[in-house]
Amino acid sequence: MATVADFFAAQLKVVGVERVYGLPGGENVEILDAIRRRGIDFVLVKNESSACFMAATEARLGGKIGVALTTLGPGAANAAAGLAHAHLDRAPVLLITATTDPDLIGRHTHQVLDLAAFFQPICKLSAELSAANAARTIRCALSVANAGRPGPVHISLHNRIARQEAELAGEPSKATPAPHGNIDISAIRALLADKRKPIIAVGLGLEPGAPYDAIRGLAERLGAPLIDTPKSKGALSADHPLFAGTVGLTRVDPVYELLNEADCIVAIGFDVVELVKPWDYETPLVWIASWENNDPQIACAWAAVGPIDDILNALRDVSCRAYETWGAARVRQFRDSQSQVNLPAPNAKRILPQTFLASLRDQTPGDILVTTDVGSHKIFAALHWPARKPNRYFVSNGLSVMGFGLCSAIAAAATTGEPAVCITGDAGLAMVMGELGILVERQLHVLVIIMNDAALDLIRSAQVRAQHPAFGTEFRNPDFELVAGAYGIAYRRVESRLDCDAAIQAGLSRRAPMLIDVMVDPVGYPTTVNAG
Repeated sequence: MATVADFFAAQLKVVGVERVYGLPGGENVEILDAIRRRGIDFVLVKNESSACFMAATEARLGGKIGVALTTLGPGAANAAAGLAHAHLDRAPVLLITATTDPDLIGRHTHQVLDLAAFFQPICKLSAELSAANAARTIRCALSVANAGRPGPVHISLHNRIARQEAELAGEPSKATPAPHGNIDISAIRALLADKRKPIIAVGLGLEPGAPYDAIRGLAERLGAPLIDTPKSKGALSADHPLFAGTVGLTRVDPVYELLNEADCIVAIGFDVVELVKPWDYETPLVWIASWENNDPQIACAWAAVGPIDDILNALRDVSCRAYETWGAARVRQFRDSQSQVNLPAPNAKRILPQTFLASLRDQTPGDILVTTDVGSHKIFAALHWPARKPNRYFVSNGLSVMGFGLCSAIAAAATTGEPAVCITGDAGLAMVMGELGILVERQLHVLVIIMNDAALDLIRSAQVRAQHPAFGTEFRNPDFELVAGAYGIAYRRVESRLDCDAAIQAGLSRRAPMLIDVMVDPVGYPTTVNAG
């Protein structure tokens, strides 16, 4: 008979878990040792939410479940932001926490939280293990995390329970699969018959199915512009003549212009959790996803739920007669109008974000892994980064939580063995600066690019728009060269395009971590108000 800890670790191995991210306590020693004996790697983080961010990125890259581990009480509470990210960014993350010995509940309160209740609102399952329920609960959690719309699950375990023999009687629980109905081809043909301006909107639900060839084929067959969201960037290459742009960052994203003109919207793997602007279109919408149209339900004229690739293959003979002035012609016109922007001149020894992003695109391969943190730089990068390959751009967008960028880049580099670029604000980096140590410990090839403006620029801009003075939104940064040196990481300061080109080239050629300190002038951000 296996102990609960041994059974748990064995089940993680069965579903393909290769590493666990976490910050353990004394109450985790049994499960931690079981993980070690199963040959599963453990990445020690400095903050518990960092572990959840990393697990979420690994899950999206690997198409499997990501795993994080914390102690009880404060450790579990510290993981809340990371698990909330997994909830709103639809990531199948398993959080394993320690818990108080159940025999002490009612007569002991030190560090005691009802963790099942604490995590229940943001988890698909939240449960405490016993010897009797362990086998059923663990199997169910690992199954339900990826069922339908993916999301996090939480399991708590005490050392005393972990040492007990797991009771294996009974059939394992299985998650209810997403419904599969017959696809009514005649209905969608009728719907599209008189449509002349179809548009495709893709979202975060494209992974792990990766139906990118089928999506490109549908766009070309319909003559439909394609709009992506930040978490689906690269679903259609930015170089493709039907790629129109990215939506979901502000209420006035440029591509809303095309959505407003369309007479039919084909939504594939779409989730309005990514949109800042509430969805209020009455335009006929086609829903194609691996989960039901709910939470919230949006107006829909035709729906198919199941594996996206299968659905799109069933529709391979469906087409419509788009106007010649629509499709690639309309996208080209739209792109031309967006390119006619007069950029302000940056202050001395400062660089515009546009200049930085152009340098990054020119100096990196088309499939470079990119992660961003949250702030003005996130909105700018998600709108303007020309992604050429799918599932290579990572961002917290449903929750939009600061601190994600560096952690995501660590997981991306660890999972793939490839170089990764992290674009982070100075404030976001400050929240997780301790994780820089992982880059050196594991010699991960990550370029940490700091958009250095010594402010919470997105909030400061809101103050300026409201005609308030900047208050509580500006700060003094540390000397990032000294920070880099303290960790043994190479450092470059960027004040011009030449500096930027040289720094990125050096960072890629070193095959080691580097901090690139970009002295950015936020006047170039689309969200920044030029108070001058």
